[in-house]
Amino acid sequence: MKNFKVSTLILSCIIAVLCCGNAFAHEFILKPVQLTAEKGHVIPFSVVSAHVFMISEEMEPLNKVDVQLIQKDKSTKVKLDENKMLMTLDGQITPSVEGTAILAGHREGIIWTQTTQGWKEHSKKGLKGVISSGKYEKFCKTLITVGKPDGSFNKVLGHKLEIVPLTDPTQAKVGDEIEFQTLLNGKPVSVKNMLATYDGFTLNPNSYAYSTEPYGNGITKVKITAPGVWMVRVDNTDPHPTADYDSNVIRTTLIFEVK
Repeated sequence: MKNFKVSTLILSCIIAVLCCGNAFAHEFILKPVQLTAEKGHVIPFSVVSAHVFMISEEMEPLNKVDVQLIQKDKSTKVKLDENKMLMTLDGQITPSVEGTAILAGHREGIIWTQTTQGWKEHSKKGLKGVISSGKYEKFCKTLITVGKPDGSFNKVLGHKLEIVPLTDPTQAKVGDEIEFQTLLNGKPVSVKNMLATYDGFTLNPNSYAYSTEPYGNGITKVKITAPGVWMVRVDNTDPHPTADYDSNVIRTTLIFEVK
């Protein structure tokens, strides 16, 4: 009976860790209603937090999310509103010049701590029975073609973790291989892998159409297998503990459309 109780406790802990891990694994996505438009056209968009690509499952905290529209060298902050019915944050943009516009988002880091009394959205400071603690921060870039592309698809924004396409993904066709470079604090980094998928690929949570590993200088290639809205994503974990948390996990996504 004692061994059964110990085994049950261990199993419960494993399930709790897996479930919470999935909660943190929500993709942070900026989803416009269209990714090609004419200059001056209003484009509504949503901030999506999802396990199934493009279907929001929870609403990100409004006070933790910042979205900017970047055109040429101009960056404009975008107002967001809560949509509790769809569990999204909604906004709209009106691109004013032709070229590749970038919708850029940042979800500030949130600390979650696992304790013997469950998970808490709190620093490990002052908590009792701390098992582990992590800070989770997310970024996203969405490429929007306004009129015609102008070569600014590879603009580096300076996000802590950032995917930079080396070939224009908005001009890709099915069968093409697109090359990307991942930057950590502005420098190339070889992450564990890059995952990719497209809207409508599957309704299974945490499932992707493509997986690849970097082969040098943080560079990866993704083969396009279907038309539609694609997402590529990477993450990076800094295992060095601080007074507030044990590890810092950063995730970033890049959204683009393949005709």
